[in-house]
Amino acid sequence: MMAFLDVLRDFGIYSMVMLTLTRDNLEQVLPLAETLRNKADLFTFNRLSMVGEGAKLQVPSKERYTAFLKEYLQASKSNPTMALKDNLFNILLHTEGADLFGGCEGYGCGAAFNFISLLPDGEAHACRKFPSPIGNVLEEGIAGAYDSEAAKRYRSGSAACRQCTIRPVCGGCPAVSHSSGRDVFEERDPFCFMP
Repeated sequence: MMAFLDVLRDFGIYSMVMLTLTRDNLEQVLPLAETLRNKADLFTFNRLSMVGEGAKLQVPSKERYTAFLKEYLQASKSNPTMALKDNLFNILLHTEGADLFGGCEGYGCGAAFNFISLLPDGEAHACRKFPSPIGNVLEEGIAGAYDSEAAKRYRSGSAACRQCTIRPVCGGCPAVSHSSGRDVFEERDPFCFMP
């Protein structure tokens, strides 16, 4: 992979590296970010959603993940390759009194907001990472699926987050909540550490 990144850089092609964060690779993330300095244009991660093949893997504990976010945020201040993607970084930024960023997709979670996932049979889902049906584009078109009551419900996010100060740029990750057995419409992200 590293040689390929060098080729992309030689040709002036923008490159991004993203990994799925698990309990087993968490300790490798910061060393990898340092290796990618000056090799990739952007490096970030997604939290594991334990759905499908992901159900065979494990997530870190909430405490370890919170500590990891702090370590990553600190390292990102001196490594321009490291980007912030997880909405929960905004909790740390808010605590520091720093400017918040747009979260995972610009407005916190983008599920059924600025993206949807389409299956070959036309079934549309709010998110690619967990079963979240919002309609069928072959039957009602993309606009119909996007404007459906199911999609609006995903865009509203969890009731537990609605009064949160940073909700417009957070809302946690419904896919992670779903894979932890939580009700994505009522309960907050199991990794949320907002007081």
